[in-house]
Amino acid sequence: MTDRLQRQLLFLAPAIVMSAWATVMLHTLLAGHINRLLSPMFRSYVGIAGGALLVLSALYLMLYQANAARVASTWRQLGRWLVLLLPLLAAAALSPAGLSSATASLRSTSTAGVAALPQMSTAGVTDALDTDPNLPAPMQVTDLITVSHTPAMIKKFDGRAVHVIGLFSAGDSPKLMRWIMWCCAADAQPATVKMAGSLGGPWKDQQWLDVTGIARFPSTMGQPIPEIDVTAVKPTDEPDEPFLSP
Repeated sequence: MTDRLQRQLLFLAPAIVMSAWATVMLHTLLAGHINRLLSPMFRSYVGIAGGALLVLSALYLMLYQANAARVASTWRQLGRWLVLLLPLLAAAALSPAGLSSATASLRSTSTAGVAALPQMSTAGVTDALDTDPNLPAPMQVTDLITVSHTPAMIKKFDGRAVHVIGLFSAGDSPKLMRWIMWCCAADAQPATVKMAGSLGGPWKDQQWLDVTGIARFPSTMGQPIPEIDVTAVKPTDEPDEPFLSP
């Protein structure tokens, strides 16, 4: 009886591991958690890979014929499959909901005034110019940093009311932050804009905020640094796309 059970477990182990991988991948995709992990251009491949693993699991169960003569050291072989399965289940259960402030501090190489941002789309800046000048212009943190690199754009936006959504970053001085993602969360890099004025609060570090204020570009060591002179701030929900892409 025990020998038969061992053979059945050994037979099912590959299908269980493949199905577990497929389940985690598809759940991550369908539940929207993939938005925090992967750039939009690669997400469809996660669905394809998850579907393929389910198909392979089914084909394995239908077509594979176990050979009792080859079933030796059963528990050792099951242990090999558990080495693949247990880290997957642990990662799925224990993975954090987002990148931490410590990660942001370690990766802070694209902060305005320290190093240039990657080549970001200027569509947001163009759209902001076309909005009603009597209303706050909707912009991204990266749009304000892009503006700070061009004197002509600084003249157009300096003193203009803007509306920006981002993560609150306390640190030495309050900042509004967004993560820039090229491929996945492993290469994500923070971009920040300083916040001045009355912030209200208290706000939690890495809390999503909806900020309205006046765009300023004070010069620090000869480098214009974008800043928001805050006039209103309130908590908000995480955007559908928490990461920005170049």
